[in-house]
Amino acid sequence: MQPYTIFRPDNQTNAIIFNSPHSGTYLPKDFLKKISIDPEILHFSGDILVDQLISDVPLCGATGLINNFARTYVDTNRAADEIDSEMFHMPDHISDQPPKYNNTDKVARGFGVFSRKSYNGLNIYPEKLPFSEINRRLDQVYYPVHKALNHLLEARLNKYNYYLLIDCHSMPSYQFIDPGFTSNMQADLVIGDCFNKSCSPELSRYMGAYFSNHGLNVTYNKPYSGGFNTRHYGQYDHKDTDNRQAIQLEFKRSLYMDEKSLKPNDGFLPLRDIITGLGEDLNKNISGLFSSEQGL
Repeated sequence: MQPYTIFRPDNQTNAIIFNSPHSGTYLPKDFLKKISIDPEILHFSGDILVDQLISDVPLCGATGLINNFARTYVDTNRAADEIDSEMFHMPDHISDQPPKYNNTDKVARGFGVFSRKSYNGLNIYPEKLPFSEINRRLDQVYYPVHKALNHLLEARLNKYNYYLLIDCHSMPSYQFIDPGFTSNMQADLVIGDCFNKSCSPELSRYMGAYFSNHGLNVTYNKPYSGGFNTRHYGQYDHKDTDNRQAIQLEFKRSLYMDEKSLKPNDGFLPLRDIITGLGEDLNKNISGLFSSEQGL
């Protein structure tokens, strides 16, 4: 299984990349032998169908990048060192001085680059994994995906003097988490720009206005301000690299699918058309949304 799939436009007319790092569903056979829970449960941790929501963006001159592996196997929207060392057997020769990993809040909750927990808090593995599994999975999935993404972005930067990464995700509805919640308590879309650090506020608000005009209730940065991809590739707060911008879109799943069956609902095609329409809109107007100092 290839770690990613690229959807290329027949006629590339902009430097926009729509990325879906969490919509992959592939779980290797050796992984399935190691886990202690029903693998179907793991699909609820992913952004099921988001790859299909962005499948038409090449028609707008943009490019799509899709992860094929499930995020519970390798989560490419994490730093490579966001590793829970307690998940692995440390070899004797390094047990006295184990590697220093980045023990972030996500790692502590079981959702580092290798997930320890399912979405509903169940342990995925009955025992520790071999230490060799770390580099094996990183080399198999993580590094190839980021090499491909970086290549796509840098190629567009060289050609157009800018790039825009749109990192696409989904969030469970409050009703799925707890039927006691009401529908008016949650936004349809959370736009994350790392509090104006990964892309310009003008671009963020422009995209928010687009979705609002198409009937979506939009909020910014809370509770999702942007994951690793958005922070890493979006460098708007760096004065000399503000033509490298990234933004995160987090769509409420009940907008487009039945959250129990993970199948499309009647809202799927309309939302796909709205997202494709965003690509068309940006294709026409993206140059004006970047600084004139960049020579666009």
